[in-house]
Amino acid sequence: MAHNLLSIEGGRDVVGDVYISGSKNAGLPIMAASILALGESTLQKAPVLTDSKNFANILRHLGGIVIWRSNSLRIDTTHMENRELPASLTRTLRASILALGPLLARFGHARISLPGGCTIGKRPIDEHINGLEKLGACITLTQRAIEARVPRTGLQGTILQLRTPTVTGTMNLMLAACRARGVTHIRNAAREPEVVDLCHCLITMGMAIQGVGTEHLEIHGRDIPLRPYNYRVMDDRIEGGTFLILGAMAGNPLRIHGCREEHQTVLIETLRTVGAHITIETPAVITIIKAVSPKAIDITTGPYPALSTDLQPQLMALLSISQGVSRIHETVFEQRFNHVAGLLAMGAKIQLVGQIAIIHGVERLAASTVVATDLRAGASLVIAAISAVGVTIIQGLEHVNRGYDRLQDKLSRIGVVSETSIRPQDQLPI
Repeated sequence: MAHNLLSIEGGRDVVGDVYISGSKNAGLPIMAASILALGESTLQKAPVLTDSKNFANILRHLGGIVIWRSNSLRIDTTHMENRELPASLTRTLRASILALGPLLARFGHARISLPGGCTIGKRPIDEHINGLEKLGACITLTQRAIEARVPRTGLQGTILQLRTPTVTGTMNLMLAACRARGVTHIRNAAREPEVVDLCHCLITMGMAIQGVGTEHLEIHGRDIPLRPYNYRVMDDRIEGGTFLILGAMAGNPLRIHGCREEHQTVLIETLRTVGAHITIETPAVITIIKAVSPKAIDITTGPYPALSTDLQPQLMALLSISQGVSRIHETVFEQRFNHVAGLLAMGAKIQLVGQIAIIHGVERLAASTVVATDLRAGASLVIAAISAVGVTIIQGLEHVNRGYDRLQDKLSRIGVVSETSIRPQDQLPI
């Protein structure tokens, strides 16, 4: 890990334009949706990320042909036959579970080793399993794998009442329900924009889906394969939110293209309360100037449209240099405070009490050597390093590369001086 690091010379404002890449959290389930079609699908503006490359390898293992051309991803599933995913392909990618629903829908059988991903909490897959069983699947769950089979009568549409509005659970059940007989109702469904984007893609593939963007989805199943798609994935709202927070810390000014106001309503209100100056130039272009004397606030994370847990670590970096005492209540993941150790090393004053972080603002952060333990923790440390005085070394860059497309290039274009050190074996082929 020591050879996979980023050094950032901080203490300067960020100025200029940054262009947000396609969404990781929408792109991965749309890649999974290609399994439901026969033929070549094209995903436009696909982000070139470690997670995307890993999911491409999953599709190749299943028998698909995957070709990257710049930011266009072509997926041909015509001759896909394999129905099993080994641990070597699933242990580093939480989103690998999204192959379960479409494999079951297309082939009637799937065996997937249990997924891995960031260590930010339990993230159980009970909702996936319970929902698939209610659709008619027979599932065997061991400590290592999930095996699912569909009876001769096929999957049957039904009413699925989710206990929690899980994003991946909603997506997986949607994908399975595409080939279920009749109508499937998903109640208490996740309403995140990434779920909406998957719905829109499935509609272009021939699906009839009602209630898009609400907590009650109605999926009318088809008894034939779906059409291949040619679809442009939405812009990454978490990347956009990360740069908004960076702008609130150091923007002078920072203009963010592909950052949609409708997806950032709560964050924009939060940053304005802190003291940042924000101008909505168009629905997808936002300019932000830093808060000169950022104010302390209290925030709580939750399912959309509440503040995203994926932006909580970055907000903590901002609140670390705010005036007064702030509190963050994390309600989604029980281990979403992995970034605290790095911020403490940079001079922040943070106390953890269960799922609440109490932040006593300091005048400025200082450079240090820190470790990114997961994707969003890494993003928090990157923007903290940009604000801090001196050169900060961030180890564990591979976590950041899972979710931020060409981050170093984007940072250099807005005035951030940074260098990477990476081993050749850490570079994944496209």
